[in-house]
Amino acid sequence: MKTLLLALAVVASVCPDSVNPLACPQCDASSAAKCLLPMECPAGENICYFLRKYDGTSLTDWVKGCAKKCPIPKAGETVECCKKNECIVKCSEAE
Repeated sequence: MKTLLLALAVVASVCPDSVNPLACPQCDASSAAKCLLPMECPAGENICYFLRKYDGTSLTDWVKGCAKKCPIPKAGETVECCKKNECIVKCSEAE
């Protein structure tokens, strides 16, 4: 039994993502209330992103979610990406 507990402790310290999967806000301008409760990302999606869309200087829309790769912004867009749970605070700012 002690061996099993020791093995689990080693796995938890070596592979923290397997114990604590990434959670990101998954919402957009029409569902902003969902941003308050980050949701676990699907397997393989290890990046949180915050994409903003602008019309000139005015923010027109935004999306937050999980991704396999950081989205590449198109003209009139900006993207912030992060790979750890600590980035949730950053991604939850300024809507």
